[in-house]
Amino acid sequence: MSNVTPIQMATQTLATANETAPNNGPTVSEPPLSKNQQKKRLRWEKALAIKKRRKEQSRQVRIVKAQHDGRDLEKERELQRKNEQEGKGWERREERWKQLMKDADVENSFRVCFDCSFEEQMTWKETNSLGLQLRYTYAMNRKSSCPVYIDVCSLKKGGDTRAHMEKVAGFPERWVGRAFSTHEDGLEEVYGLTHEKDSGNDEHSDNKSTPEGKDEEGQQEGTPQQIHSHRVDPSTSSVAKPQRNLVYLTGDSPNILTTVDNSTTYIIGGIVDRNRLKRAAIDRAESLNIPTARLPLDEHLDFKGSTRILTCNHVFEILLRYRENGYRDWRGAILSVLPGRKEVQEKKEDAVDHDKADVQGLDNTGGCNIVGIESKNET
Repeated sequence: MSNVTPIQMATQTLATANETAPNNGPTVSEPPLSKNQQKKRLRWEKALAIKKRRKEQSRQVRIVKAQHDGRDLEKERELQRKNEQEGKGWERREERWKQLMKDADVENSFRVCFDCSFEEQMTWKETNSLGLQLRYTYAMNRKSSCPVYIDVCSLKKGGDTRAHMEKVAGFPERWVGRAFSTHEDGLEEVYGLTHEKDSGNDEHSDNKSTPEGKDEEGQQEGTPQQIHSHRVDPSTSSVAKPQRNLVYLTGDSPNILTTVDNSTTYIIGGIVDRNRLKRAAIDRAESLNIPTARLPLDEHLDFKGSTRILTCNHVFEILLRYRENGYRDWRGAILSVLPGRKEVQEKKEDAVDHDKADVQGLDNTGGCNIVGIESKNET
């Protein structure tokens, strides 16, 4: 028995493959692999073989199960090929999707918008992560029993984020039919907004007016602040339905989102910055005079030492789960979404009061109640 190591075997295999490869002309000789590269190649080939074997085992299990159930697999394959040729499979999927949208009453639900205007401040790796998160969002919405309309702004052609998403077949043409729309224009053009620095002091006085009895910052001492959402002008908006509100979700906001409003579009900042871009989302919201809010994470869970920063698809999924449970259980929606690496515990105290507040906000306002809280740094 020869004492040939796995590394030597991999080297011999590569050498044999190079010798037997057809010679199509002069080629540049590749440098020999180092020992570390050979080890990595060996691990990769081993993992590939394991994956292939498991896939074949899974296929055999499905075949045995189908035969046990008395199914005629050949007849099913023939019917599938016939339906693909005639387009009946697509028609059935379209009918199921239309019925799902009707049952979910998606026309009268809140909408979600992703603001991708931060791409120039992100690296290629970060835009790749953002593209993956948007793809997760699309898949999650399709599988949900209560889907919502999704709009993505500032997704420019030629940009890195769009380039990552265009690797998926059917994007964006087929995605539009699944409640997922993309726009090259930013929030300003899509929703007819203006920057605060470009507007006069009185132009947005309705949005900046402070309730009677409040101080200059719009908050009375010891009293929560009621925030009124920004109204979209239907004559200048190509996306939002008439009289829809806008609320920008950001963890830096002092306002708590106690429940959701079905006449509101909730904006999520498309940021993957590895904690570099401080206050980027809230600064953009304030420049557009859009009220802000944050998810009620600390009000329902104890994060201990875990970070409260969530990915874009996690924020969207929490909103979606909250819609699926009837706008009544923030705690359940958050816990079902948070990854296991975040070691969190439920807050037992005031649990009943929080649930009652959510239900009361839904009954009295139809789902909209954005409440501001005092900063912990204030005295």
